[in-house]
Amino acid sequence: MRLLLEQYFPQAKKEIEKCLTRILEEMKESPLYPKVHHALASKGKRLRPILAVLAGEAVGGSREKLLPAALAVELIHTASLIHDDVIDGDLERRGEPALHVQYGGEAILAGDLLFAKALQMVSGYGFEMVRVLVESSLELCEGEALDISLGLEASIEEVLFKIKLKSAALFRAAAHCGGLAGGGGSREIEVLKVYGEKLGMAYQLADDLREIERGDLEKGRLTLPYLHLYRHGESEVRRLLEESFGRGSLNPSKRRKILEALNFHGSLHYCRKILEGFLKDALESLKGLRNPAYRRLLEDFAYLCVEAESFKVGED
Repeated sequence: MRLLLEQYFPQAKKEIEKCLTRILEEMKESPLYPKVHHALASKGKRLRPILAVLAGEAVGGSREKLLPAALAVELIHTASLIHDDVIDGDLERRGEPALHVQYGGEAILAGDLLFAKALQMVSGYGFEMVRVLVESSLELCEGEALDISLGLEASIEEVLFKIKLKSAALFRAAAHCGGLAGGGGSREIEVLKVYGEKLGMAYQLADDLREIERGDLEKGRLTLPYLHLYRHGESEVRRLLEESFGRGSLNPSKRRKILEALNFHGSLHYCRKILEGFLKDALESLKGLRNPAYRRLLEDFAYLCVEAESFKVGED
């Protein structure tokens, strides 16, 4: 009988939410509890912990044994979002006020607490799991620093490297930790690491396409579509990008011109092709997995991560 992602995903997500609720209960006496509760209760997609569970079960691990590793990945992801919002000055997260808007500088402490809690949760698995999460956390920090520093003069390679550090590293860590917790062999774990990283690249490029109309340019966030346009647009478009990059606001007329230029110069199409290449690499890597049922689940999961809006944004 074929396992269906449509059934697997909501069931796994529900179990992860229950576990996160238990983690919050454990933190109830902490003075940072209201801040941590605010961050974890704003329910995201939980893609990374579900990936960790999928990866672990693909190599024969039990759900019970995998969940602490999966939850640790989600705590690190949530902590990184808290810190990103502070650095970027974003006022909202998932339709709610960002944590720092409500709690000021204590938001940073809440993020620090989640990082520490994540490492505590995986300490029982042994040094290798801790090492994986520490190294991916270092990559997240380096990726955020690059995100702040890159301007329109950056290269395609630099932008892709930023994505690898800031986004793909945690997808890779999720798959890696799942494989370790599930008792996978070195070859299977390597397959899962490649899959996680390539999927993380594709996911972020899809997200950049979804968010193209939501202010990345004005906030000084250099994404691949804008960089392609800057390199291939005429002087008027280049000047418009220079005037808009990192300026905080963009009037509707200028925004419309930029969106039209993104389509006209093939910048959205270019980003989609790069995305499709990473997605193909992720799917190809799964040939190294022995479990056909979970290979199909991971294939479906990859499509879930990048589907739908990323192929429609900015077009009529």
